[in-house]
Amino acid sequence: MARFPKLTLCLLLCVAWAGVPAGAQKQPAPAAPATPYSNVRRDSLLNGLQVVTLDRAGEPLLRCDLVIRHGAMFDLADKVGLASLTQEALLAVNPRLKEEFESLRATIDWGADWDTTWFRFEVPPANFETAMEILGRLLVAENVRQEAFAGAHRSRLEAVRARAGQALPAERADAAFLAALYGNHPYGHGVEGDERSVASIVRGDAYDYLKRFYIANNTFAVVVGEITHERVMRAFKAYYGGWVKGQLVPATFRQPPRATAVRLVKVEAPEAPEVELRGGLVGLKATDADFAAGALLARVLEARLKKELSAAGAIRVGVSAAPRLLAGPFYFAAAAPADRAAEVSRRATDGFAGLATAAPTVEELAAAKADLTGDFAARPIADHLRMIEAYGLPRNYPLTFAERVNALTGADLQRVAKRLLEANALTVVVLGRLSENFKSEI
Repeated sequence: MARFPKLTLCLLLCVAWAGVPAGAQKQPAPAAPATPYSNVRRDSLLNGLQVVTLDRAGEPLLRCDLVIRHGAMFDLADKVGLASLTQEALLAVNPRLKEEFESLRATIDWGADWDTTWFRFEVPPANFETAMEILGRLLVAENVRQEAFAGAHRSRLEAVRARAGQALPAERADAAFLAALYGNHPYGHGVEGDERSVASIVRGDAYDYLKRFYIANNTFAVVVGEITHERVMRAFKAYYGGWVKGQLVPATFRQPPRATAVRLVKVEAPEAPEVELRGGLVGLKATDADFAAGALLARVLEARLKKELSAAGAIRVGVSAAPRLLAGPFYFAAAAPADRAAEVSRRATDGFAGLATAAPTVEELAAAKADLTGDFAARPIADHLRMIEAYGLPRNYPLTFAERVNALTGADLQRVAKRLLEANALTVVVLGRLSENFKSEI
């Protein structure tokens, strides 16, 4: 009998709730507004290979980026170019690779930088599985064959020898600047190597590099186009499910050497038509909380230097602060006639130092923000998804980037400039006809 009062109470509560006006009842939370990234899906194979997809209806081609999370940073000491040569030796197993993709009305490209080794193809959705199978045969089933390595090694040696005699002054200045700034840190050398380093690489080096880094759980893929996530996963399971996994190698490098005083490196190049100037310091890694401020600071500096250095006779002016896994370079690049180089160098270094003392004007800040956010928004969505995975950025990074940039103030930029300049003094490289025209130390 005791259960009847409880039943009566329940009925009364139900009647009371039914009598509450509809607007007073708890409403479901509104759905998040749709964005270009709303349909992004993330998955992984049992071997650890990560797959990111975005189904975009109406795209005539789909793009697939397959990225290994190691690059030239892990070249062996005195064997610069190993990461890039290993990739070429692997692909040399199939000399008709590009032709096979062309038969599918597709294109394929590949390369290596300091942080990653990558493969990218664009293909009509109907031919996606065939393209996956062709590339998968190389990455999963192939090895560094002796004849393929010999051919790739010979081609690379010929290329670096030719480049050594034909390198543009701008390329030589870039290389000299990175070497001066980073010393023997991995970011201090190039990606493809020179004749001495490439000549020292043997097949066993490439074999070891392949087995150490070309593993499934060290790889991610980004697929964007008119294709379902389920179809992409079926293809990856079929053609990449047998890829072995292994022990991951972290980037546990020591910090780059700190420059405590301004350094000037002169490279005499009498054949150069102009003097190439590079100057800067070790900047911020992609995951640094101040990276957006650093990127905006670079735009402010570039606008200032273009105005200031052009008045002094500079021919080209640019500023770079590209994202890197570790702290990348923050630097200016300029070219000037030999008789104007000293003045251009002085004004450039003064402009760099002025970042910490002269806050950008309202107009400078607005122009830099529009420039940076406009460039960011113009990049393909696949590039943003790849950047998120390569650098371990928050998944909403592309959606919040403009908001974070627009929230930055002149004081924020001054704080970051002081942080950079206090951590490292400027390193400046000048390359060209210097003996008679470049007397200044900076």
